[in-house]
Amino acid sequence: MAGRPTLEEARAETQAVLQQIADEVPDGVVEVRTPDSAYLACDGGGYYSINHWVVTPGREFDGEAFVDALPARLGDGFVVAEVVDIKSPAVALNHVSGAVLDVVVLESDGGVVVDLLGLTPCGDGEPPTE
Repeated sequence: MAGRPTLEEARAETQAVLQQIADEVPDGVVEVRTPDSAYLACDGGGYYSINHWVVTPGREFDGEAFVDALPARLGDGFVVAEVVDIKSPAVALNHVSGAVLDVVVLESDGGVVVDLLGLTPCGDGEPPTE
């Protein structure tokens, strides 16, 4: 399949996009949480990579205002896939790279975190055997 990225290229691009979102969180501290099953097989060969980050914002963080303003702050490379109707502020985004992203503001241990989930586009190659 011409034009499809390698799995590592797709993963690196999606992580760069997640970093771009994390950089929008005021005074955010990033924790990368690799899921147990970090790769899913694509139909027709290749793999998707699942990337999960949790960003702890500084004090005085307004999650709803953050989610509302995020798509415009990120720019043209992002499109709102849907505004998620749950009790927490959330938005699903698509990126021009093919990455699919979920941004959810959650309460955690008495504080607030921004939960980021990024699914890469299908990439050629095999997952690392770590």
